[in-house]
Formats: sequence, C-alpha cells, structure tokens
Amino acid sequence: MRIAFVTFEYPPFVVGGAGVYAKHITEELSKLGHDVVVFSPSAKKSFKEFDITVESLPTSYRVVPKAFQFWLKLPKALRKIDRINKFDIIHFNGFSYFFLQKRLLNCPHFLTVHHLISDAIEYGHPSLLTRFLNLKGENSFIMPLFEKWAVESADKIIAVSNFTKNQLFKRYRLDNGKIDVIYNGNDINLISFNESDLNTVRNNYHLLDKPIILFVGRVDDPRKGLDILLKAFKQVLEQTDAILLVVGGGSSEFSKNITRALGISQHVIFTGFVDSLTLKKIYTLCSLYVCPSRLEGFGLTLLEAMIVKKPIVATNVGAIPEIMRNYKFGVLVKSGDVGEIADAIIKCLIDKKHFGIVESKNTIYSDHDFSWKKNVIQLEILYNKSLRI
Repeated sequence: MRIAFVTFEYPPFVVGGAGVYAKHITEELSKLGHDVVVFSPSAKKSFKEFDITVESLPTSYRVVPKAFQFWLKLPKALRKIDRINKFDIIHFNGFSYFFLQKRLLNCPHFLTVHHLISDAIEYGHPSLLTRFLNLKGENSFIMPLFEKWAVESADKIIAVSNFTKNQLFKRYRLDNGKIDVIYNGNDINLISFNESDLNTVRNNYHLLDKPIILFVGRVDDPRKGLDILLKAFKQVLEQTDAILLVVGGGSSEFSKNITRALGISQHVIFTGFVDSLTLKKIYTLCSLYVCPSRLEGFGLTLLEAMIVKKPIVATNVGAIPEIMRNYKFGVLVKSGDVGEIADAIIKCLIDKKHFGIVESKNTIYSDHDFSWKKNVIQLEILYNKSLRI
C-alpha cells in the first residue's frame, strides 16, 4: 500500500505528542511493507530515513505564518508525486491541512485527532488578545474553523482515546461509524542504566541528593498546567525538601517569572528540550511524575512514567483517567486544585511503603494496551476496509 502521511511535526523537528505519533506510525507502517511518503514543513531538503521518504516543503520566517505557507504548497507537492506513482491512502496527522480543497487526491482521506482545538481553547482559557495576536497558534480565532473543515472533510477519523472520540461526536455530531479509537503506544524502551550514566545526568543538571518531582511537556503551553504545579510545589516545600525538574521545549520565561515570584527558583530546574535517551535517564532518576494538565487528548508522558514504574500524580481530566484506569500507583486529583495536587505529591514522597513499590503487572498493562506495533496493525485493517468500499 502506498501512503501519503501529512504532518507538521516529524523528526528531527518534534515538539510534542503529534511528532512522536508521526515517527512511530510511519516507521511501523514501513516495517509492515508499506510505501510511506511523509509531507512535512522543514528547512531541510527532502530525505529518506528508515525506508520512509520525507518530502520537505520548506517554509521561512516571513509575514505569512509557516503553517499557511505549508498549506499552500501541499496540494501541488502531493499531486506531483501522485501523478508518478498513485497513493492509496492520504493520512493527516492532526489538523495539518485546513482543507481549502476538500479532496486533495482521489483516495480515502484519514485524519488523526489528538485533541480538539476548540477544547484546548475552552480548557486553556487564553485571553482574547492572545487569540487575536497569535494567528498561527491553535488558540487563534481561525483555527476552530479549520478544525471543522478538516473533521467534516475526512473519510475516516482516528481518535487517540475514547475521550477524544466522545468530544468529536458531541461537538460535530459525526456518524459514529466515521470515528475509530486507536491508542498511542509506548515511546520508551526498558533500558538499564548504570550509575555512571545516571551520574552524568545528575551532574549536567546539578541534581542534588533529594527527591525529584518530574514534569515533562511544553513549558509555554497553558494546557499542560505547569503554572498550577509551580504553585503546588511551593506548598510541597513547606513540608518536605525536593527538586522540581521541568523538561520540555518552548519559552520558559513566564514559568521562571512565577518561580521567582513564589521564591522557589533554587528548587526548580528547567532543562529545556532533551533527546530521547536523556529523557529515559531522567524518568529513571525521578521519584515521582506529575501531570497537572488542564486537558489531555491522550497523555504520552503518562505511558513513559508507567513503563519505568514510577508513581504518578495526574489531574482527572480528558483521557488521563482512561489511560491510567488500571495503574495501581497513580493518584488522580482535581484539575486546578493547588492544595489537592500538593497533598498528593507530599503523600507520594513521604509514604514510600505504599507508593514506592510498583508491581510488574502495571508494565504488562502498559505494554499490552499501548503498543505501536499492535495499534498500527489496527490502522492497517481500517486502511484496507476503506479501499474495499
């Protein structure tokens, strides 16, 4: 099968979960013998990786947002290659095209929805000024319109969780048969690190011999709730000594201003973006993972913490309770409740007997329900069904 895969994010340009999804879905499809061509904006020329052809549509920092430049170039680039060797499927990763032209190719159009833009606006509470000024971001006034066009134009929608499926159904009243749920997979392999490996990370980030509370996510995305965690962490420090390790790309200036205002700067370490191997070492080192999100369409970082058997404190929103339903050592708290989050963190750090021993069945659950290989086989079945209609 020949598949055109359209995505804003693709290695080496990965910002969040959509980029991780793109990497693993295309690699697993290629392993199954499919001919995958990725279309993605990039400053890099087209290249080939893991038997996958990546067609880069270069964009530049001009007045016109990069997303619009990509959208304008995509139809021509797709049709040029399709004329040479026709595609059987075109698959859009998130809202990576706004469907000005409803049918780009004469083949089934698939769309993966990670979360609804309209939900991100509702849960993130961006100001009107922010929405007006940031035309290229998902919180802008025009993006919900693009979301509507994309959802209505797709032949088949892949939702990454039942929560996302239900939100799609409620907001757009789609035919239930148009949406299928296929979970994301694990993005962390079980690797044993020696003390030398771990000490390198400790030294690089000046980690003291204290409990490490870990946050992973884009630091400038209000959906991720880092501002809430920082306020909760101040309360944690009143009862126990710890370090908050903040891992993720994006501008950290707003969050650093909060830490200064709270007087906790010396206890908070911002690493910025880290490579996947370093991230695995950081998960191994941490005492506790905290996911304070206001909204999660899935929550890949939860799987990463689960697979290395770490206690988790997470907000009871979006798909989080769905993903953590069988995870024995996860604590769900109310979103935005600083005191409840702080209390849960303190309990996890102090009550080692209850929270420090994680049974192996949690890892088995994570592997069984969230396997990229297994989930891509489900996707392949849907591709084949769409071709027989």
